[in-house]
Amino acid sequence: MQSQIELVREVRAKYGPLMTDEQCGLLTYEVAYRLAQTDPAWGVSAKPNGKASTLPNGTRIAHDILHYRTTNTLIDILQAAGAESLPQWAEVPYHGDPAGRPWLPAVDPATFRQAQPPVVPWSLPSVPVPAGPTMTDVLMRLDTLANAINVIADRLSILDALTDIQHQTVQTQATVAWLDQSLRSGVPVTLRAKLIGQVTGTIGGPAK
Repeated sequence: MQSQIELVREVRAKYGPLMTDEQCGLLTYEVAYRLAQTDPAWGVSAKPNGKASTLPNGTRIAHDILHYRTTNTLIDILQAAGAESLPQWAEVPYHGDPAGRPWLPAVDPATFRQAQPPVVPWSLPSVPVPAGPTMTDVLMRLDTLANAINVIADRLSILDALTDIQHQTVQTQATVAWLDQSLRSGVPVTLRAKLIGQVTGTIGGPAK
């Protein structure tokens, strides 16, 4: 059986200096899949128990073993798997337990990619907006307010007029009272005439 160590090295170069068991399982599975493109007998070895790798689809496999179904040949492709994980191509004895360690075909690793949940655009939760007054309501209220202002202005004008009348009445009353008081006390007057000359006297005064 021809060694495929170069393919193992090529796939190993995709990973860092140290590898986890899961990474080793993915590497082994990719190598098996690429070999199966020319010979479908290549696959991996199932391993439900012990040191193994769990693939993204939940299957547990030996993390460094290729299984060639035609001859039940097992190839260990990683030395110190789960640590340095150095590429190698070493045939190892067949485990002889096909019931617990069956051959598994290697399908396209792209099928391991789990479907992402659909992206739902984020939006603000809808909040019900309470119904407010319409434009007609606002205009009616403005008309009512304008009418009220006009009424107040009219009343203020009437109040100003009444105040003027009261003020004038007070002044008239004061004038009448002054005249009455003057007449009671007597108002001195002086008359001049060409015929009689100057005449002085008093108008009003106490009754005699």
